[in-house]
Amino acid sequence: MAFSFSDSKMAVLPFSELPVRYRINASPWQPKASDFESGVELAETLLEKAVGIYNEKASEDFVEFMAKNPASNWAQTDLFIELDKYYRQYIPFLNEKGEHCFWMNFFCRPVGNWKLHRVEVKAGGTCYFSIGFNIDTGKRFDFLVNGKE
Repeated sequence: MAFSFSDSKMAVLPFSELPVRYRINASPWQPKASDFESGVELAETLLEKAVGIYNEKASEDFVEFMAKNPASNWAQTDLFIELDKYYRQYIPFLNEKGEHCFWMNFFCRPVGNWKLHRVEVKAGGTCYFSIGFNIDTGKRFDFLVNGKE
């Protein structure tokens, strides 16, 4: 997917919208435009790798499920994450070590005032997921689909 920074499906939220579990030991980071763009480019590259791994595992699970439940009407595509279909929220922050991070939130449909407030759901399958990236180390953390690792 060619990601555009002017994409209408993207919002950058303030530190106050970061989930509490990250905010406890973190501090706000307000990156300059160039730092933000380079950080997001790295995060997007890491995101594509993480989603590829997730989709591969989902495909394997689907084959196994269908072998045990041949009468099921599930479609394999119901289980995959297709990044170009998601709305995105980015929240930049500094972790407890002062490293630059992004927490990213994804969902299939706009919810409420999503450009100002973090979307949080209790159910939704692959229609909702979040992931964190440490831009300084190039590592991802907490890839949660529908709130589950």
